[in-house]
Amino acid sequence: MSSLKIKQILFFQLVALLFLWGSSCNSKTEDDETEIVVTPAIVAVKSFSLKSNDSVMAHLDSVFFSIDLTSGVIFNADSLPKGTDVSRLIPSITFANTMTQADLIFYKDDDTELTTVNYLTNPTDTIDFSSPVRLDVTAQDGKNTFSYIIKVNVHEENPDTVVWNKMSKSPLPSRGANPVAQKTIMHEGTAYCIVMEANDEYTISTCSDLNEGVWQTQPFNPGFYADPESFTSVGDVYYITDLFGELYTSEDLKTWSDTGEKWINVIGAYGNVLLGVKLEAENYLLTQYPKSEGYQETKVPENFPIYHSSSLGIIETKWAEKPMAIMACGLTIGGLYQSDVWAFDGENWAIINSTSLPALEKPMLTRYVVYRDTTYLFTKRVFDIWLLFGGCEEDGTMNRTVYMSYDNGVNWIEAPVGMQLPESFPDLLGADVITAGYDLSADLSEAWSRTPDTRGNYTIDGYDITWVCPYLYIFGGYNPYPDNSLNTTVYRGVLQRLTFTPSI
Repeated sequence: MSSLKIKQILFFQLVALLFLWGSSCNSKTEDDETEIVVTPAIVAVKSFSLKSNDSVMAHLDSVFFSIDLTSGVIFNADSLPKGTDVSRLIPSITFANTMTQADLIFYKDDDTELTTVNYLTNPTDTIDFSSPVRLDVTAQDGKNTFSYIIKVNVHEENPDTVVWNKMSKSPLPSRGANPVAQKTIMHEGTAYCIVMEANDEYTISTCSDLNEGVWQTQPFNPGFYADPESFTSVGDVYYITDLFGELYTSEDLKTWSDTGEKWINVIGAYGNVLLGVKLEAENYLLTQYPKSEGYQETKVPENFPIYHSSSLGIIETKWAEKPMAIMACGLTIGGLYQSDVWAFDGENWAIINSTSLPALEKPMLTRYVVYRDTTYLFTKRVFDIWLLFGGCEEDGTMNRTVYMSYDNGVNWIEAPVGMQLPESFPDLLGADVITAGYDLSADLSEAWSRTPDTRGNYTIDGYDITWVCPYLYIFGGYNPYPDNSLNTTVYRGVLQRLTFTPSI
């Protein structure tokens, strides 16, 4: 008989047992005319765990198992790491009452021969949990019986891997072939992409749901030769410079006004102002627009990256009255490559990192999350982090290492192997990275098959659960020298664990 048929028989046997158990409620026997009410309490499993075995996994005995007395299912909602060998594990089971029988029934090594272990007389025997194991129990009265299915869940994939799915790729929104420049920003939940076409025309596209990837595309006519890479927004106002550095502003992306400012670089938005660098009387100055009351332009430090740094990231905490902005790497006035992280507190710029990054030109910087082990019941805790990747070194070597920081840019380490870029991901210089969260949903009616985390950002309606999953979207970027062409594919990545159904 095939393995599949045996599994089917076991499944239907379990269903039959549950049906008979349910139908026996409020029934009478031939020997006893009194009404018998059967409840799970008398045949309840009180606790289930696995014995410690460091050769299998550290803290194996702390893995938490849920016990569903109604459905008769015992399972670990938080799956064990991919590749964990569960073929020779020793269970630890306690019962709410005395049992006269407790048999563990499972498949032997070749998956065709059934093996039965009497747990009451052989509690230290190893059990093969590679497939679901059935536990048959009989109460002390010899009449009440119940069957459980024990499932030791193991991840089929590494949940802490960032997956760049080929099915999630889409073309850069443009009206023609071979666009030469682009800039994509997120403004109030909508993505805006400005593209310079090969014929020097411009295209503007909007997308309200990057997960769906449906863009509304139309010609963009600002009335001047715009530099798409300078495009940004501050509040409800948009900014862009022309190819000569003249700064323009608009509230509707149609009518543009000259601010009278001429900048050599737009750093990014901070609060209600735009930060940048300008050249005036042979002096490079840190500036902003519009200027805050009492603001004084200051001379750019010699080691400050005036251009080709990462994008500007904003940090808001409950411990600070004002947000902090950070950016990494870039080139100085003299063209020297930098590895520092600079922060702005609303008044001053300062270097904040105490560990080094490589000196890079145009890396990507974004906020994301990662999971770390805790010492409590084999659970993981979610942490906000900063990711930095991409860009190139002074000798033209493209950076393929992903770095991360737990403390807002002060200390940096290489991200875990699962979060490094796969070989299929291209080398990119100066790409835009956007982190955007979108709703995922699942059905909780078969909750035993889910894998949890500690996010807590979910809503429940009956058996339906919805949660926010943050994705990474990569737009544009230039291919390595000597190609230097614009990347026209939009990539989407996600940490696999974030797609799993949250625990409740």
